[in-house]
Amino acid sequence: MNVLAERDGPVLTVTLNRPDKLNALDADCLDLLEEHFTAADRDPDVRAVVLTGHGRGFCAGADLAVVAGIAADRSAFDSFLRRWHTVFGAIERCGKPTIAAVTGFALAGGFELTQVCDLVVMGASARLGDQHANFGLFPGGGSTQRLPRLVGRRVATWMLLSGDPVDAPTALAFGLANRVVPDDAVLPTARDMALHLAERSTAASRAIKQSLRDGIHLPLGDALDVERAIAVNHMASPDAAAGLAAFAERTQPDFGYQRPVEVAEP
Repeated sequence: MNVLAERDGPVLTVTLNRPDKLNALDADCLDLLEEHFTAADRDPDVRAVVLTGHGRGFCAGADLAVVAGIAADRSAFDSFLRRWHTVFGAIERCGKPTIAAVTGFALAGGFELTQVCDLVVMGASARLGDQHANFGLFPGGGSTQRLPRLVGRRVATWMLLSGDPVDAPTALAFGLANRVVPDDAVLPTARDMALHLAERSTAASRAIKQSLRDGIHLPLGDALDVERAIAVNHMASPDAAAGLAAFAERTQPDFGYQRPVEVAEP
């Protein structure tokens, strides 16, 4: 399978599995990514998702053998991009926290894939970047729109026009990564973050993600209207009531999952 999915407790790990192609995305990969993230969104037993890649890198982007065969056909390439945006939109809209665990590299469409995840953990030697400009190509998978919203127009313009990748410390400084860890600690760190988030209310996580997503492109006044409507709806929920009761009683709320307490060896 080109994309694997395995659940361990409350965390679903989705793995790009085309190491011989540097995990480049073809139509089958897109179908499987949509299937796994849509299923995760609906599965109450899944409380967080980690996305990673098998082999030397996270993802090298779209499969250029596919792109080269359709690039000159405007209708075919438009259909390809529409499919790409539909799948990436499904990942972006997933109500569960999503974490990209990046080792090696995430380039071009692989870089765009990290941009639709909520959080990013990078290995110390990993690189992020969009190399379309190096080959006279256009980054049509979302970078011209999402990247400036993440890092600002000046940084995004340089990255997209130059095609130069950034190293892990620079990615962290730009806000493209949440944590940089040793290469062999990327997946364990991402999983630990996922387990931490799994203890939180899934209803609250979904509401917070919706407010962030729906309000970010609006003028502040309109965005606050969006936030208020979501807040009013969520605060009438059972999870909010449980949280308020726990706060009043000075206890820890239980939202359906609590990490086992690790007992040190004697």
